Amino acid sequence: MKYKALVSDIDGTLTKLNPNALPSDVVTSAIKNAVNNGLIFSLATGRPCIVDNGAVIVDSKDGSVLWEAVLTNEHANRILEMSQGFELFRASCDTGGLEKPLKVPEGSKVRKISVHDITLAQAEDLIKKVSDELKDVACIKAASYKGDHLVDVYFSHSNATKQHAVFELANILGISNDEIIGIGDGYNDFPLLMGSGLKVAMGNAVSELKEIADYIAPTVDDDGLADVISKYCS
Repeated sequence: MKYKALVSDIDGTLTKLNPNALPSDVVTSAIKNAVNNGLIFSLATGRPCIVDNGAVIVDSKDGSVLWEAVLTNEHANRILEMSQGFELFRASCDTGGLEKPLKVPEGSKVRKISVHDITLAQAEDLIKKVSDELKDVACIKAASYKGDHLVDVYFSHSNATKQHAVFELANILGISNDEIIGIGDGYNDFPLLMGSGLKVAMGNAVSELKEIADYIAPTVDDDGLADVISKYCS
């Protein structure tokens, strides 16, 4: 199989798990060479680019929205209400990011609500409350910058997952999902891998992601993304 596109997670995959991290020189060089040889490289968090955990596909050249799936304001406000007791939560809107909002501004499109740096037990309890009450909402756990003992939780429209976004991306690019490599390391990358022809988990990935992977790459510290490009995109 000749793969035409590679869709990569960022934190823990393209870069180390640090808010200010940049790709290593080895990974940067591998991506540039692959793109020069015709590979389409896209980020899932390049042209187009998947952002907000799969809620939006944007043209990275001009910022225009190519596809989106947003929460209803009713659902968004209810999730914000449930999140009020936590130290840090955010709403990602078409008008920008909002930190610890009480309500969504009138007329805004809410792409994602995220609750940060909570325990796994807190995350599972919050996810259960939201999913029991609200339909058409995707609830995804993700890694926290604060360490392995904590997680983040993302809430978005049920179609706003990396899996659905990969399907839409393939349609936009005019290629098959079988021709796409998906690579990630966290809980929120499960949909990305499920929507891709070749499922790759980083060596530092959570065990659940490794279980569904076709290939387990070296860790991000060992430039695993460059290894994948060399192995499957040369």
